[in-house]
Amino acid sequence: MKFLCKKCDSKFDEEYNDLFEHIKCPNCNHKDIVLNFIVQGVHPPEVGLGISYWEFEDVLEEGKINYLKQFFDEEFNLQYSRTGDDFSLSRKSGHKVDIKEIYEITQKDGKLQRIIYNIYYVLLQGN
Repeated sequence: MKFLCKKCDSKFDEEYNDLFEHIKCPNCNHKDIVLNFIVQGVHPPEVGLGISYWEFEDVLEEGKINYLKQFFDEEFNLQYSRTGDDFSLSRKSGHKVDIKEIYEITQKDGKLQRIIYNIYYVLLQGN
């Protein structure tokens, strides 16, 4: 996963196993880092804070399209599309994908949960 340090602007790759693991910048050892994927600078959720299925649907209905396209393409090899409030996920072959299945996968994987939370956070900020 690509990160950006808010203190020294270093970009770096780091893997993590736990949604609540704190990552430090390898250049300056600062803890105030963000996913480079979300340029606004979002912190990971606090312990016990995640998003519900309904909030996940809100992200798909209203979140930034470019973030969602990139997320689903890179993490699931899926195509995300949206027209108005209608959204869909499909395989490259065109077959639709069950949204609940994808939600459950994200909730079991710390990295995916962190990304979707960050997209949700940006949505809440009105950016």
